[in-house]
Amino acid sequence: MFKSALHAAFVATLGVLILAGCSTSSGIDSAHDINPGVNFSSYKTYAFISDHPMVVGQTQNPVSPMLEGRIMEAIRIALNAKGYNEVRDTESASMAISFSIGSRDQIKVDSYPSSYRAGWGARGSYYGYGYNTETVVRQYTEGQLAIDIFDVASHNPAFHGTATKKISSSDRENQQPVLNEVAAAALAAFPYRGGAVPVSQ
Repeated sequence: MFKSALHAAFVATLGVLILAGCSTSSGIDSAHDINPGVNFSSYKTYAFISDHPMVVGQTQNPVSPMLEGRIMEAIRIALNAKGYNEVRDTESASMAISFSIGSRDQIKVDSYPSSYRAGWGARGSYYGYGYNTETVVRQYTEGQLAIDIFDVASHNPAFHGTATKKISSSDRENQQPVLNEVAAAALAAFPYRGGAVPVSQ
């Protein structure tokens, strides 16, 4: 009953308005929304909302069944680094974790000068100048991870964080390191244990 109630709350927060955002040097754009009515200083432990906490949104490619476990591990690393401990039983945890993934194809069009032209007329008169332009069209896939954290005692949403990154071929070949970065970015604004808010977001 408790988990079904949290699942319903999670689905309701998927469309929540993002109030703040930032971009990292690794090309990850992140944003977050924090419930001001939640006492984060009381949080000590977390648990995933179920054995399979991943919700798959719109994607361009089939999702590997191993991706869920890799993202769960990335979230563990990020939350453990903030001082929280994982427990198996959701009912005994301070907060419950769920997350969703999605991807979409993007097209980027760049136009830039490729050459400079100028000319001189009879008797040294200058008759014109300008640039030739070249247009380059690039297609790439952009992936997004959204992490939702719920207060177990009240069943209310406490935190919603997202991280978006352009997916490269190297990201596909070695997923865990980039997933760790993406999860850390999505949770960058989540307070450390004891309620301390990160200095830089």
